[in-house]
Amino acid sequence: MSSKQIFLSHIHEEKDLALLIKQAIEEEFSGFIEVFVSSDGTSIPAGANFLKRIEDGLINCIGAIYLISPVSVKRNWINFELGAVWIRNAISIKTEGHEVPALPFCHSSMTLNDLPQPICNLNSIIANQASQLEFAFRSLQTAVGGKGALRTDFDTLAGKIVEFERDYTLGTTVKSFLTLLGGDIKILVEHCENLPTNTTHTNLELGFIPTDVVQKITEFEADQLKGRIKLTTKNPGTSFGPQGAVNGAEASVLIETRLITEFKNLL
Repeated sequence: MSSKQIFLSHIHEEKDLALLIKQAIEEEFSGFIEVFVSSDGTSIPAGANFLKRIEDGLINCIGAIYLISPVSVKRNWINFELGAVWIRNAISIKTEGHEVPALPFCHSSMTLNDLPQPICNLNSIIANQASQLEFAFRSLQTAVGGKGALRTDFDTLAGKIVEFERDYTLGTTVKSFLTLLGGDIKILVEHCENLPTNTTHTNLELGFIPTDVVQKITEFEADQLKGRIKLTTKNPGTSFGPQGAVNGAEASVLIETRLITEFKNLL
């Protein structure tokens, strides 16, 4: 049985979520729907014309899903691919053809109220909510001409999306923060894993650091890692080295150990 195609639009950083949703859809509609994901290694084979395959996917799909996060919503490709399906749908309806649904899947703190124009005019869902995932799958079922009960465990699927969001947001933030601090992250992970089980925080002695690094740590402390780290500085002054005079201070950071142990696979 020939299958129909759903175009799944995503940015590279959100590939794992795209593959998770692709698998769920293809398992639900086995034999009826294939999901085009540009980064899955099969939708665009090695040596194929990338732009031509994207174009073919947008022309031939019976519907499209857009992974919308605070990061992806600012990317040109998402908006380009959304516009292509939007126009196809308008033409199809005008010529009394089938509707080509375009479904934004909001995730990683993107809310429906935060969606900009024109995406906010579409019937979007919050991807980590089971009931809304089921609603989206029923829209796909209608597009493919199917009917009947759905088999997907939407609570389980929503839970997997929550896990992705957790790693994608907090995990990547921790990685960026530790990269800013410098040092051997592997040694830091081993140190935290060897601490007593009731240890909630560990203190990182940074030595003398430049003022701009102090400011960046302060930004993490006030925003993305608020309540999870605490910066302490002392002896502000000037250090003289190969790069010349550098203003800064001696610093240490108190950090939750679980931020390091739970996300060690990302570090």
